[in-house]
Amino acid sequence: ELIVDAMARRFGLCGVGLIGLLSWLGFTSLAATPTPPSLPRRVVVAAPAALISGGKLPLTVGLGTCLVSDKDVTRQVTTALECGYRVIDTAQRYGNEEGIGRALSAAFAEGRVKRDEVFVTTKVWPANYGYKKTIESVKESAKKLGLESIDLVLPHWPGIGTEIELAQQNAILRQQTWKALEDLQRDGLVKQIGVSNYNERHLGELLDYAQIRPMASQFEIHPFNTREKLVQMCQDLGIRVNGYSPLGGKGNPNQVTDQLLQMPFLEEMASVYGKTPAQLILRWHLQRDTTPIPKASSKARLAENIDVFNFQLSDADMKEISSCDRKRFAVLNSEVFL
Repeated sequence: ELIVDAMARRFGLCGVGLIGLLSWLGFTSLAATPTPPSLPRRVVVAAPAALISGGKLPLTVGLGTCLVSDKDVTRQVTTALECGYRVIDTAQRYGNEEGIGRALSAAFAEGRVKRDEVFVTTKVWPANYGYKKTIESVKESAKKLGLESIDLVLPHWPGIGTEIELAQQNAILRQQTWKALEDLQRDGLVKQIGVSNYNERHLGELLDYAQIRPMASQFEIHPFNTREKLVQMCQDLGIRVNGYSPLGGKGNPNQVTDQLLQMPFLEEMASVYGKTPAQLILRWHLQRDTTPIPKASSKARLAENIDVFNFQLSDADMKEISSCDRKRFAVLNSEVFL
């Protein structure tokens, strides 16, 4: 295999752990914050306990499970379902699909939630790219998750490596992998397909050959990296946007969560709304029509993250949060994949 060892060192457990990336590649305080408006500009609701499985990615707060062990993820997902989460995100590389499957199977069997009320996403790791390997790996993912069909499946990264010598192979594998996902959707094992970490160039290339347009695109988004151009491109194409590391990628070597949540203007703004800085940021995602998938382990933090549907940020506060953009990646700029 061309990639397994190098990519594992490079991305760690789940496409992160990028210490030493460059060598490996070689190559404000605010004025007074306005009082929150009494009437919302546009209502954003949480994913209802209704039929969401297999449809469009819901506009709600989902649960990220990157860096969560298979053992711990069962408790995390069980608690998240109790708190009202209905969108669960995982990946083959996370190594926790079986643990999520245990939590879901128990919840379904005990009648705490119905299968049609939950939306599950997983991602194909680059070592499994190519037509045949993609199909085999997704079948294995469905088995681990205990699902007859997976709501959404994405290729995790746009290639198997970043060396210029791999550019042609990356392009071929992207097309073969997408063809496999299209066939898996036609066969019913997968309900929706999309992409992960595709930038404008990768997405434009995909649209040239795709018979089925991606339903969703998942990539890193937070106030220090608003990804305005890519978000707009996806939304113009009718592609749902799914943001990982929505609070700055805590747990990654280049995380900006601590710096972001301690910004004085966010603390001041949060006091006006009676919310936490993290809740303001998650609400910012939702009002941009993007679905954030923050990680959390404790029940208190899980509950806090999803308690963002009873207030609305003003236009001025939305712009102030967006003005933090520094185009700073906590994980990796996928532009390095040719």
